[in-house]
Amino acid sequence: MDICQSCRKNSVEVIDDCDNPAYPYKVCTACHDRLVNMSLRPREYFNLVSRHGMTFLLHDDFYDENGTASAPENEVVFDPALAFPVLAELRDLSSIVDYAIVEWQVSDEVVAAMKRFEWKEVLRELDERLTLNVGLTERICLLGALTCGKHAEAWMLWHWGERTHDNFPLYAKPMATCLPSDVGFALYSQQVSQVEQSSRFVETMMGLMHFQSKSTLSWIEGHIGRVSNISSSWGYLAAASQFDWATAKRWLEGGRPLSLVALDALANCAVTSKTQNSVPFLRENPPRLSDPDTVDAMSRVLQQYGETDKVPRVRLNISYILENWDRILKQ
Repeated sequence: MDICQSCRKNSVEVIDDCDNPAYPYKVCTACHDRLVNMSLRPREYFNLVSRHGMTFLLHDDFYDENGTASAPENEVVFDPALAFPVLAELRDLSSIVDYAIVEWQVSDEVVAAMKRFEWKEVLRELDERLTLNVGLTERICLLGALTCGKHAEAWMLWHWGERTHDNFPLYAKPMATCLPSDVGFALYSQQVSQVEQSSRFVETMMGLMHFQSKSTLSWIEGHIGRVSNISSSWGYLAAASQFDWATAKRWLEGGRPLSLVALDALANCAVTSKTQNSVPFLRENPPRLSDPDTVDAMSRVLQQYGETDKVPRVRLNISYILENWDRILKQ
């Protein structure tokens, strides 16, 4: 007899594939009613997310981090037996992995809890989760990388071999976490280079940020010609990749399109954890300009470039950079 994935008590009465035809919700009638009306109790929410991940019906628009319904369409009846679990009270690996999947961001505490177990046991448990729902790939691979480190290298390479053209960006952060940096960067950058559609190419290249590799700067030089519209994405990527003044100066002296990337990258080096309107990765990993020259010398180069390229985008960026050298240099 199949047991409801939500309450884990009653028999399955409804199979609903509205969010994932490959892995439908299997719930009792009462839990299905609460599911579609965004009215799950915290433990019911926890049980479903641990199996399905952050689907539409379980989205953070409808529940907070502790599984409390934010805008339920039905009354949520409190039940102490269905409270959100406490990590410190979980003892078995399976329950801790459940918790690790449900967390919005993987915490140091959950990584430490998983590290109490033998690494082979951890990887075996993670693989079992993927056999049930491949939609959990990104979180499962990240957990393997964070908790098993070098022990997960062969495991990660095997999973990378299972990638598809559509889902390969999900592997960027896990690969950057546990593989040697040159290996992970080479594999991921080669895959991005094979993407043909321009918009998809720019979207997937952002995964290179996770490697924070200086090799990305050479990669940008070799691939910038693939697009005609130089979006802010290139500057985000360069700033995350050990951007240095020698590269900035060379790109500025060479003119467009790399000069535009140089200006965006310099401006993005001013990002801090409190900066608004930036990509999350840069706020979480504030960049700084590497190997700078003196502020006066760098300012002269920027002002000279501004005399030859006077469009508003350039003027605004140069003005911002000149006013924010302390933040760019993280002084």
